[in-house]
Amino acid sequence: MISVPFQRHRSTTFLPVIIQDYIPKWPSHTEESQTQVDLPKWTMDVPPEYNVDPYHSSFCAERYGRTYLENMRDSATEYCMPGSSINLTCFHTTKWPGSSRDTMCLGQAATWDAYEKKFQLGCDIRPLDGEEKAKGYPEFNSFRSYWYGTGTKVIFDEFVSKTKHLRQYPTTSNYTILIKREGALNPWHCLMEIWSAMMTIDVLRMSVNPATNAPFYIPEDIRDTQIVILDDHVDGFYIDLWTAVAQRPIIRLKELSETTEFENIIVPLPGASNPIWQGDWTIHDCGQSELLRTFSDRVLSFYNVEPWKPHDGDIVITYIDRRRRRLVGQESYLEELQSRDPRVKIQMIDFESIPFSEQVKIVRETDILVGVHGAGLTHGIFLPEGSVMVEILPEGLNHKGFRNLAGLRSHTYLSVHASKLPAPSRGKKRAEWHSEDVSLDRERFLDLMKVAIRSVYNKGLRNYDVN
Repeated sequence: MISVPFQRHRSTTFLPVIIQDYIPKWPSHTEESQTQVDLPKWTMDVPPEYNVDPYHSSFCAERYGRTYLENMRDSATEYCMPGSSINLTCFHTTKWPGSSRDTMCLGQAATWDAYEKKFQLGCDIRPLDGEEKAKGYPEFNSFRSYWYGTGTKVIFDEFVSKTKHLRQYPTTSNYTILIKREGALNPWHCLMEIWSAMMTIDVLRMSVNPATNAPFYIPEDIRDTQIVILDDHVDGFYIDLWTAVAQRPIIRLKELSETTEFENIIVPLPGASNPIWQGDWTIHDCGQSELLRTFSDRVLSFYNVEPWKPHDGDIVITYIDRRRRRLVGQESYLEELQSRDPRVKIQMIDFESIPFSEQVKIVRETDILVGVHGAGLTHGIFLPEGSVMVEILPEGLNHKGFRNLAGLRSHTYLSVHASKLPAPSRGKKRAEWHSEDVSLDRERFLDLMKVAIRSVYNKGLRNYDVN
């Protein structure tokens, strides 16, 4: 049998008819109706399955995700009686078990009374209505105060007068953020305050002023915003970072001019209200935090530090050289660690001796951050994602703050408890002595660091066998 190759036949005779069957009948330009044909509308967005919710639990979302900001935005409450010469709008956090709501406020068109050293608001405070009470919003006189004499209530009680104005003042685009700090030197406390102030501004940017149908605050307003420091603490390491929130010169209360008028005052969320405190003593399983990552990125941008750099080259270990509560024998431990692994580069850093901008740059070049429990571990916020935090805890201390912080930044966290130290010498108080030193067996320390080092052998661009 002879096989005949398969042939494709083309027909020209019926081609016009076939094509005509599939040609759409478009309306003629001469038709009176000029009918428009609605074509399908297609979306070019990625499939919705890619919209991954970073948190599957309300616990994590309400504390460490954008839900924290959205819930505050949706809680906007007016505290002045109708007819008052200004508006006082306050926002509240979600009420979590075991705590009250935290509050931030915006008072529009306040005036400065140089004699009383107070800002004046033409506001007759009104009682909340039934719906607002049902939502659990606090009455004005029930706003919270916090440790070290800080908080919304303290600022209103000591620095703001609610005397009714006798005349109406014009609106202004100037903003004054009233800051009463817990201190000026502790990195944890100071950074929580700046972070909370940033989130205060975020909420105002997300919220619409019903009187203008525009946001209470827009990004360009930062040029017309100033920080007024109400406390008497020294400037400290972090004073320049406040200008990431407000670009007008930072001034202290006593420096305000007698002619200062027409300011919108912002009473921000205090540092002690920061949701990071919710993970202080209890372990949680919350992962990457939108709030914490945004804060970290903003600080890196402010200091012009590269926001993304892969782990590569030598494994950089930064050991926090504390002035108190030191690890006994730390220098010799680190020398031996260096001799055991040629891939590592070890640096002991006294962060208190260098500007904060330099601290951030050093941490950004770090793979493994090591320290005895203390505020220096706050620098874990600025480590590249996927780094390692190693915490040496005094015996009996079960603080979980840095463990949880590491999880919120997608870091590996390793910890060890120090051994019990010998009794102090006669005449020396144990509490004082215990704050200066902790003791850890040499081999326990080296084993701990071996785990830390091997955990980054295959991070970023590195590719080392673990044994």
